[in-house]
Amino acid sequence: MQGTNPAVRALENLNLKESLNNLLTLEALGTALKLAGILALGLIVVRIATGITGRLTRKTLSPRTSELLVKFVRYTGFFLVAVNLANAAGLDLSALLGAAGIAGIAIGFAAQTSISNLISGIFLLTEKAYAVGDVLDVGGGTVGIVDSIDMLSVKLKTFDNRLVRIPNETLVKSNITNVTRYPIRRLNINLSITYRDDIEKARRILAETADSNPWVLRNPAPIFIVEGFGDSGINLFFGVWFAKDDFVDVKNSMHVDIKRRFDEEGVEFAFQTLTVYQKKG
Repeated sequence: MQGTNPAVRALENLNLKESLNNLLTLEALGTALKLAGILALGLIVVRIATGITGRLTRKTLSPRTSELLVKFVRYTGFFLVAVNLANAAGLDLSALLGAAGIAGIAIGFAAQTSISNLISGIFLLTEKAYAVGDVLDVGGGTVGIVDSIDMLSVKLKTFDNRLVRIPNETLVKSNITNVTRYPIRRLNINLSITYRDDIEKARRILAETADSNPWVLRNPAPIFIVEGFGDSGINLFFGVWFAKDDFVDVKNSMHVDIKRRFDEEGVEFAFQTLTVYQKKG
């Protein structure tokens, strides 16, 4: 070996380096292909799993419950794909998980609100009080169409085209009115006529107005109630039933027609008056 030509030794070292470089290049290429395969296969499996979950749950559960289960399956699948990618890349997850455990204690205190919203969402899920597309009236006076139902909040689209995000915890603590839960609704009309007017005449006019309205349902029949004697006149209540999608048409047409018929029949709406006496002397 001592008599080996230096040029030969240099050539051997060069060949060894090239072999190592080729080996590392092939190993890196194999790892990259492996990661790409895991990612592609994982995403395909997640997509298939979410699709099957959606088809199965839509047949037996409410749309809201089905949507939440699909999201749970999707996020769980993404997490498992990420773990498998890390293992295939040779990353040591034990140290990462240990650090995450320490950080989790601090994060847990900061995430109390999120956890509360998550638990509240589960309670709302079991009640099935609303679904995507329903019109909700939340206690604070917010009214809108349910645009999406998420794990932590519900998003409403208001009728003036604004997006309102309401945390699930707030919904649990608030009074919620589902305006469109049932296929038919009642339009409540409160009005007052003067003491000079005939109550039966007003009742007849209201009944005829409802009967001639194309959006008012005949069954259930309209409701007429004399609520009592007010400060300025006789307070009346008149309620008509209609299909929930016809709300705007019914409300506009009924108020316009009642005003027109009362004017034609000489029935006056009562309004507050103020009498001022001037002291003489």
